[in-house]
Amino acid sequence: MAVNIDNPIIEIQNITKRFGQMTAVDNVSFSLEKGKLVTFVGPSGCGKNTLLRMISGLTEPTQGKIILDGEGITTLRANARDTAMVFQNYALFPHLTVAQNIGFGLSIMKRPKEEIHREVERLLGLVQLEGLGKRKPQELSGGEQQRVALARALSLHPKILCSLTSPFPIWMQTSGS
Repeated sequence: MAVNIDNPIIEIQNITKRFGQMTAVDNVSFSLEKGKLVTFVGPSGCGKNTLLRMISGLTEPTQGKIILDGEGITTLRANARDTAMVFQNYALFPHLTVAQNIGFGLSIMKRPKEEIHREVERLLGLVQLEGLGKRKPQELSGGEQQRVALARALSLHPKILCSLTSPFPIWMQTSGS
C-alpha cells in the first residue's frame, strides 16, 4: 500500500543498480517525510548499502531517479548533494584530531575558523565527547569513533543522513539528545 506524502524530503523512483549481470537493487521506490528516521533491514547482500550509496551519490544508479527536497539529484556528484554518509568503518582520518575530523568538511568549504570551532564544540557536546577534541581517532573506543563520524556528518547540516551502521546507539537514546 502506497502512502501519499505531500512534501517528501526524498523520493526514490524506480531505482535499480546492476553490477554486470548481478542486480543489487531492483526497481525500488519510496518517499520519506522530513524528520523521519527510517531503517532498512535485510540480510547481508540484499542491497541496503548500495541503496544508501546511491542516495548519497557514491554509487550511480543504473536507472531511476532520486529527488531531494523537490530537486533531481540523480546525476549530481556526492559533494554537490545535501546528504552525508556515516560509513561502517567510520572513515576517520588517523593523522587528524577528533576536532579536525569533525570540522573537516567545514574547512573544505572554507568556513571561517571561528565558525568551525563553534560548530565542532557544539557537536562534541551533542555526541557527548566534550574534552576529547585533541585526541586522535586511534585513542578512542569504537563507540567514540562512531560518534566522531556522526558529528562529522552532522557538521554540514545535511537534509539526509545515510548510515551503514546504527547512528543512534543506546547512549543517544537515553541522553535526551
